[in-house]
Amino acid sequence: MANKKSDETTEMAILTAARKVFTHRGFAATRMEDIATEAGINRALLHYYFRSKEKMFDIIFEQRISEFFTGLISILSSDLALPDKIRAIVEHDIETISQQQDLPMFILQELSQNPQRLIDYAEKAGAHPAQMLKIIAAQVKNEVAAGRIRPIDPGQLLINIMSLSLYPFIAKPMVKAVQSLDDAGFDRMMKRRKKEVADFVLSAITISPR
Repeated sequence: MANKKSDETTEMAILTAARKVFTHRGFAATRMEDIATEAGINRALLHYYFRSKEKMFDIIFEQRISEFFTGLISILSSDLALPDKIRAIVEHDIETISQQQDLPMFILQELSQNPQRLIDYAEKAGAHPAQMLKIIAAQVKNEVAAGRIRPIDPGQLLINIMSLSLYPFIAKPMVKAVQSLDDAGFDRMMKRRKKEVADFVLSAITISPR
């Protein structure tokens, strides 16, 4: 029992180290010895637990993509009214990334090197890009027809929401410098930003009653 627990602890420490190295270097530039060094173990022990960096990356990438997309799919598939759905998406995006602020860079690293891998794992998590767009497109079409929102490309709407929600995390050092924020201040700003982004998007697309 003790050995099993020790194995699980070591395996978790290795995956934590691998996650850090993959995030900063990307899959292609990462070597097994880089992960071993970060984990504070020798290569032989690393190979005992994981025979290849591909296996480690697959585990980490699937976990991280699933964490993000599972919640997003649930919101998109819900019967929430469009304004509530937009607020829920913004809340999900900012809250999820606030808990793992290296995720955007992790995804960007892989997008620049192997974009198909992201699509494959997103689909494995149930997030089929075309289907996700189809769901929101139908709702946007109905709202436009009802005269409640301005005509807008559904794809552009999703891009706007995600960009406004996620960019501050990607540009965190610059955002902190420009606004003279420490980490705690940045986190407080992002909590406020949930409402700011949702209000901004809804204001841009909503047709005010005359």
